[in-house]
Amino acid sequence: MLKNLPLFMVPIIVGALIQLIKLLLDLYQKRKRTIQILRAAWGFPSVHSWLSSSITTLMALTQWLHSPEFAISFTFAFLFRYDAMNIRYEAGKHASYINDIRSELQTVLDLDNKYHYLKERLGHTPIEVLGWIIMGVALTVILYDLILRK
Repeated sequence: MLKNLPLFMVPIIVGALIQLIKLLLDLYQKRKRTIQILRAAWGFPSVHSWLSSSITTLMALTQWLHSPEFAISFTFAFLFRYDAMNIRYEAGKHASYINDIRSELQTVLDLDNKYHYLKERLGHTPIEVLGWIIMGVALTVILYDLILRK
C-alpha cells in the first residue's frame, strides 16, 4: 500500500482542487460565501465524477488501455456519468413536478407551509458531465506528471 501512496494521492489532490474550484465558482456566481456547496450533489463540477475520471485516467497512464484495471474503472466511470445525466436528472424533474403540485394544493386547500419541498437539482447536464471529464483528466495528467514522474 505504501508504495502506491503517490497513486492514491493524485485523486485526493484532484478532489481537493475541484472542491476549491467549486467553492470559488459559487462565490463568484452568488457573491456570497456558502460552505454548503462543498457537500452539494449537483452543479459543476461533480465530486463522484472527478473521482471516476481521475481513477480511469490513472489506470490509462499506469496500466494502459488494454488492462483489466482500466476496463473496470472505465465501466464504473461510465455508470457514474449515466446515473448523473439520466437517472438523477430525471428524479430532479419529478421532484419539481411534485413540488408544483404540493404548492398548488397548499394554495387551494389553504394549508400551512409546514412541509419541506423536495430537492430539485439532483443530476447533471451533459455539458457539466463533459466539464468534469475534461477537468478530472487534465488535473490528473498534470499531477501524475508532477508527483509520479519525478
